[in-house]
Amino acid sequence: MTPIPPAAAVVIEAAIDDYRCETPAGHQTPEGLATRIGEYLVASGYEIRPGLSEAA
Repeated sequence: MTPIPPAAAVVIEAAIDDYRCETPAGHQTPEGLATRIGEYLVASGYEIRPGLSEAA
């Protein structure tokens, strides 16, 4: 499994924090959080390639 680069981890943490602050608790969903993380990663120049993760 490829490790997450430290800079990407920072972007992910920012996306999580912003999602929790900006989205009312009753409206937060795993899908919404995943979407926000994807948006932040793409905006930061990372490429999202679903389905390429390796089994543990």
